[in-house]
Amino acid sequence: WKDSVPHGQGTHLFSSGDKYVGEFKKGRSHGQGTYTTNRGDKYVGEFKDGELQGQGTFTYYNGTKYVGEFKDSKRHGQGTYTYEDGRILKGIWKDGKPIKKQ
Repeated sequence: WKDSVPHGQGTHLFSSGDKYVGEFKKGRSHGQGTYTTNRGDKYVGEFKDGELQGQGTFTYYNGTKYVGEFKDSKRHGQGTYTYEDGRILKGIWKDGKPIKKQ
């Protein structure tokens, strides 16, 4: 803790049942961490000011997975999306949507 807010390594349990384990800066998730939702989605990667930002892996409860870059908690930049049935979409993403397939 620093100035009465989480700062450094720690764990936050949300009233929704979601959980964050990782680094904090000025009370927000910042740095490396893991966020798990109450329905079983899981993000492992970088955070900045409480947002998914930088490299990370988001695994959805149904088995689909995105590995790549994030900006403002959206898929943004180079990434690979693997569907539940095994199909793979590689490409460039912007604001959560694929804009160029590779």
